[in-house]
Order: sequence, then C-alpha cells, then structure tokens
Amino acid sequence: MKRNYDIDEINSLQSEINHMDPVDLAESFDEMSVKEIMLRFKLLDKDLAADTFAEMDRDKKREIIERFSDEDVEELITELDEDELVDTLQELPANMVRRVMDEFVVGDRRRVINRLLGYPKDSVGSIMTVEFLSAKATSTCEDVLKRVISSDLDADKLEQIWVTDKSLVLLGYVYLADILRSPDSVLEDLLEPLPGSIEATDDQEIVAKIAYRYDLSEIPVTDSEGRLIGIVPVEDAIDVMREEYEEDLSNIHGIQESSDDSYLDRSIFAIAKDRTTWLIICLITATMTGFIIQRYESLLAASVALTAYIPMLMDSGGNAGSQASTTAIRFLYTGDITFADTLNVIWKEARVGLMTGFVLVVVNFIRMTILGPETLAIKLTVSLTLLITVTLSKVIGGMLPLIADKINVDPTVMAGPIITTLVDTFALLVYFEVASHLLNL
Repeated sequence: MKRNYDIDEINSLQSEINHMDPVDLAESFDEMSVKEIMLRFKLLDKDLAADTFAEMDRDKKREIIERFSDEDVEELITELDEDELVDTLQELPANMVRRVMDEFVVGDRRRVINRLLGYPKDSVGSIMTVEFLSAKATSTCEDVLKRVISSDLDADKLEQIWVTDKSLVLLGYVYLADILRSPDSVLEDLLEPLPGSIEATDDQEIVAKIAYRYDLSEIPVTDSEGRLIGIVPVEDAIDVMREEYEEDLSNIHGIQESSDDSYLDRSIFAIAKDRTTWLIICLITATMTGFIIQRYESLLAASVALTAYIPMLMDSGGNAGSQASTTAIRFLYTGDITFADTLNVIWKEARVGLMTGFVLVVVNFIRMTILGPETLAIKLTVSLTLLITVTLSKVIGGMLPLIADKINVDPTVMAGPIITTLVDTFALLVYFEVASHLLNL
C-alpha cells in the first residue's frame, strides 16, 4: 500500500533518525522495504548514512547498491572508511564488487582497498583501517596540532597520535589531550610506552586478546619490520571478541555454523547439517566404549551391580574434563598460560583432581551406603574408579587445549566432544581394571 508523506512528517522523520545510533537505525531497516530505506537514506547526514550502511546485513547492502543511483552509491562508498568498505566488498557477489571497484573506488584509495582485500580472511589486515594520524618523535606539539586541525579524520581517530622514528618504526603514542596541555613540548617528551602491537598477517583473535589485556582503545598494526601500517579500533576488537566467542561456543558444543544468517532465517536442513557432523564423529568414536564393554562382558555378568554405576562415572569424568579444559582455554586466551606451562598445568590439575575426587568419593560412598545394598568391595571399586577418573579427566582436560594451541588447532575443539569421548574411554578402562583386581573377577 502506497504511503504519502507531508512536509512536516518528513521533517519530523529527518530529525528523529538523525539523532539515532547507526546500530539502531540499521536494525530498524531490517523490517522495511527498500523504498522506505531509500527515503530515510536521503534524509540522513552523510556520515551517519555511511555508518548505518556499514552496520546493515549483507542482503540489504546488496539491495541498496542495486537500487540506488550511481551518484548515491558513489557518495555512500566515498563516506565509508576503508575497513568498512572492505567488509562490505567481502559480503557482495563478485559482479557487484567489480562494479563498485571499477566505478566508485579510484586513485590512491583503490590501491589501499586492493591491499586490504589481499589479506587472508580473519587476519588482522582484513579488519584494520589505514585512517590514522602519525608523526615523528621529534615533531613539536604545535606542528601536530596544526595537522590535527586540518585533518579530515573523524574525531575518534584523533584521540591518539601514533609516534614513529625517522624510519617509520612505531615507538608509541601520545594522547591528544596531553598535546593540548603541553603545546611547547616535542612528542618524544610525552611518549606513552607501547604495550603491544600486532602484524597484519596475524590472526584477528590476537586483536581481541591485546585489547583486553592492555585496555587499548586502538590497536596498532605493523609490518614485519615494525613500521606502522594501520590500526584496529576497539569497536572492531569487540566484534572480533563476539565472533570468536560464538565460534568457541559452537566448537565446545560440537556445532559447525556454516552461515552468518540469523537463526530464524536459516533453513532447518542447514542447521541439521551443521549439527550432525560432530554427532556422527561422536557416534563413531563411541564405538570404542562399546568394544570395551564387550571385552569385559564376563565381568559384568559376574557382578551386574557394576553396570548401574557406569553412567555416573562417565558423566563425572566428562564434567571434570570440561571444567579443566574451559579453565585452560580461558587463561590461554588471556595469555596467562602457554604451551611452555604444560607441566605446571598437569601438576596443578592433578592435585585439583585428587582433591575434588576425594570429596566426590566421600559423598558417593555415603550415598551408596544409604541407598544401595552393594558390598564393601563394590563400594571401594566404584569409589577408587571415581577418584582416578576425575583426576585423569582434569589432567586430560587441562593438557589438550595447550597441545591444540601449540599445533595451531582451535583449543575449543578439544573442550567438547573430543574430551568427552576420551574421558569415557578412560573411565571404562579404569573401572573394569579396578573391578578385576578388587573383586577378583
């Protein structure tokens, strides 16, 4: 149904949307037709329009580029920051990328975009921006202030001035506020130490780690020789944190998410496909537990009471291993532990396992005494197995993420189905071997 707007309504709408945050605007556009979105884009300030476009989902971006006039697309592309334009191009189909690059990205900017597009997906270079202000350490604050005043960079990109030596090697940074307070100084007198930097070819996850560890609002990016080539704003680091968290959560629970579409937009077949892979792997690896039970079939036949405690032992071991792996992954992420600390982690988790295992043994022994008619030998068998299983599970859970990180495998892959399968196998082996010796079966 066609809707008519009067002048007062349009003015009111313009005032309203120009005071909205670009994230909220982009979200509100999800429920609108392209025609309604186009009207609102016409009413938005240029900078706000570009920021809003950068926050929109890829399907809406495609529709806007297809429906907008060449002049409107050019204006929009021009206002996008380099990193935002790269993100947009990576979401568009190849034919649309060629059109945007050929018609709307020219000159020096084209070379910059081509370089950023050349970095591997999920690398630091693919998310960094080249919009920053740097100066030599010998520059005076007065000269830098003149450059700040004449700069067309957004205010948030001028809060820190990056300081280099004569060879453009990054030395540190100076806050704009300090420059304003000391206009007669030189930059090297105000230099803040550089807690950390990353290279453009590093994995983007490192950005989140450094931002978290050092509370940086911008993370400098250097080449292999330490020369400043870009920065990653903290808002992009937060996006990386969210992406890595979602990926880690999926790995821990054995889910392979192959699409960025929202949950309600994805087909049930795609969701089922992503979830089935790990279930099949678990199904196959669980065959080991079946073989073990078959091997000790005669033992179970001689003492049927042992069967009742298999689920409890396997669950206790699996939960203990998951606790240890989650802790190890957390401290791996923050940089508190590395592969070099493997022996220390094993020793620590072994002691933790013995302590928690002993408490569980006491509780379980009391439970079996109150609720079960089992003999003392069976109680001791279950209790000793529980102690060994929990201790081994803690050691395995703490060790595997460190090994995975060393061989460049996502540690969270080890935190879910793999640890559960390994622990189940060890729990059964320990259980039946202990039973064989204590029960003389």
